[in-house]
Amino acid sequence: MKRDSVECSNSSLDIGSNNSGISFGNSQNWNGIRFNVSDCEIKNINGINITFWNPKEVGNSNVNGLSIGLTPSAGNINGISIGGAVVAEGNMNGINLGILASVAEQNMTGINFGGLALVSQGSISGINFGGLAQVAENNLTGFNFGGLALVSKGEISGVNFGSLALVSNGAIEGISIGGLALVSEGNITGINLGGLALVTQGKISGINFGGLALVSNDEINGLNIGGLTVTNSSGIMGLNITAGLLQSEWKITGLSFAGYKTKAAELNGINISPIWSDIEELNGISIAGFNRITNVQTGITIGLVNFAEILHGIQIGLINIVENNPAPFKILPFFNANL
Repeated sequence: MKRDSVECSNSSLDIGSNNSGISFGNSQNWNGIRFNVSDCEIKNINGINITFWNPKEVGNSNVNGLSIGLTPSAGNINGISIGGAVVAEGNMNGINLGILASVAEQNMTGINFGGLALVSQGSISGINFGGLAQVAENNLTGFNFGGLALVSKGEISGVNFGSLALVSNGAIEGISIGGLALVSEGNITGINLGGLALVTQGKISGINFGGLALVSNDEINGLNIGGLTVTNSSGIMGLNITAGLLQSEWKITGLSFAGYKTKAAELNGINISPIWSDIEELNGISIAGFNRITNVQTGITIGLVNFAEILHGIQIGLINIVENNPAPFKILPFFNANL
């Protein structure tokens, strides 16, 4: 970032020739070992660069090799950088260790550590650790750890952990853990765990766990576990488990268990819900305290009370109600059928 009224002196004491050797001062181009108090409008430094204070002016500079200082900074940093804060106004590539923070205005690639924060206005790729938070304006890729939060405005892929929250405006892929919440505006794919909630506006696919809730505006596919609810508006497919409410505005397919209630426009497979099942169309088997099939039942229901508007199958329970049966077979104890 250009500062107004900054005057740079390019004076230096050099031991060597052809811009190579050992340099003391603000040499603009150097190969070898270089010491400077504060860099100002340098150009290309290759080797070991040691600075003792914040840069006056970064400019379009490139530092390649080992950079050590209070705040190692350059336009682009390539190699190993160690300091209180490591800052690149362009790209940062290599091993970057900022005791307080590592910050890049473009992409950050390699092994990246920020004691408090790891921040990029581009993408972050590699093994990435932010003590409190890791934040990228674009994608996060690799092994990503945010002590409190892991946040991306793009996609997150790889092994991803945020002890409080993992949040993406894009897709999340891989092994992803948000201590309290895992939230995405895109699809979530892989092994996904949100301590309290796993929420997306897209699809959820894989092994999916939300301590209290598993919620999607699109499909949920795989092994799906929500402590109190598994809910979506499109479809749920696979092995679906919740202690509370299992609900889809469209269909549920597979083996499903809901401690309190299963509610769906269509259910295909086997459903177990000790309290209540409220299904418009059933194709398969439903076991519940009260089975309420408000349209067509094709298959078997087992419960204390079974109700079907249109039955093509069997009801087993204390009270069995079939609206499309002729009298006196509309309401029967123990068993009812329409084959």
